Amino acid sequence: MNMTTSCSSSSPSSPRLFAAKPQLYKPPLSSFSTPKRRRSPARRNLNSKDSTSDGNVITIYTSSSSSEDQSLSLTLDVNRISYLATTRFKLLLDSGKDAVSDLQTLVSLDDNKRVVVTCRKSTVQFVGSVVLLGLVFGFAVRVLVGLGTAFKGGLQGRPKLVVRRDRSLGGKEVVVAVDNVRSSSSSSVASSSRSNSVARTVNLRAAQNNLPKWWPASLPKQSLEEVVDKEDYQREANRIVRAIVDNRTSGRDITENDIIQLRRVCRIAGVQVSIEPTNTRDSFYRTSVDYVLNACSRAPWESSSVEICSEDAREFIAGLAENIGLAKIDAARMVSAAVAARTRSWFLQAWALEIQGKDSESVAELSKICLIHRIFPPEEYSAEMEMVARGLEKLMKLEERQSLLRTFVGMCCSEESQRSAAEALGLIDS
Repeated sequence: MNMTTSCSSSSPSSPRLFAAKPQLYKPPLSSFSTPKRRRSPARRNLNSKDSTSDGNVITIYTSSSSSEDQSLSLTLDVNRISYLATTRFKLLLDSGKDAVSDLQTLVSLDDNKRVVVTCRKSTVQFVGSVVLLGLVFGFAVRVLVGLGTAFKGGLQGRPKLVVRRDRSLGGKEVVVAVDNVRSSSSSSVASSSRSNSVARTVNLRAAQNNLPKWWPASLPKQSLEEVVDKEDYQREANRIVRAIVDNRTSGRDITENDIIQLRRVCRIAGVQVSIEPTNTRDSFYRTSVDYVLNACSRAPWESSSVEICSEDAREFIAGLAENIGLAKIDAARMVSAAVAARTRSWFLQAWALEIQGKDSESVAELSKICLIHRIFPPEEYSAEMEMVARGLEKLMKLEERQSLLRTFVGMCCSEESQRSAAEALGLIDS
């Protein structure tokens, strides 16, 4: 009471004391600071330990009842494995939830309207783990599929075919050998049919590397005593070549007269010419082959040979290849390809005329095939006739091709021509 009175009666000149409330210091927002982000709840069970964590999944120890009798014991703790798998799976789920929550706030804007991209290290680790597991799973699937395919092929017992691409056939795959190590003895019928097919393919490949039978073994040579001035003939041959190249460059066709004159001059004097570039030379030779085939198709179909400029057609086309410096095997392939193209065209034309009821004209088309195959007979199992057969099988039915073959056999007496026509129609038993 007295204390209160004394205080209230104190001198007015004395200063008053006030107890101020303390305030916390707030630092200013720096230019590098980021706004507070909503933190996801902490991961659960990150540091939790269980009494079973000290156990081992696999325990290996040795026991011995005597110095000589020792045994190896391996203990596999199934409960421990189950516990670890469950724990790891739950941890993966929690990490996934945290990563999804963190990715939801991956991009944010600060107070200065700047885009801020932030994520936790654990999120990056989780994404990397998922990608790695995906790659491992995909690799495992591919390995299992490969093993299943190999196991299935081993059970079927199919022989392994050695296939190569033949550039002469336009990149077509050709079987060159058979590996019968994995073939089963129970498939004797199938293996015999495959061996016949392989033998036919091997014969086909061998035929591609040899000259056809109709190619002349040697060409008649002109006696040097009969040649008055060989240099004049060489200049004349070069002039003809220049004219051919100029016509080719200007877009004009090569005439039959140029072909005949060049062959005649080269045959008389035994000279050779060079046509550059090589595509012009090959084009000139293909045109010459077409000219020879046209001349043969106009001859009577009973003829056994056709002459062009007092020279056999086969010697004419072979000698022309030698005169222009074209390899024999390349020239023979060009002739075989042209014969195959004519065969396909004449067979289709003959069937079209037969459908229209023009039997005589159809037989005339077939007679051209008989004559051409007699002069330039295709090799047995030739690739060109096989390609013709595949093309005709897509355009004509089996009965139609058989009908054409019967008509052809009835009017063509050459057994070799009958065989090649049957190959072209795809009616040869493999």
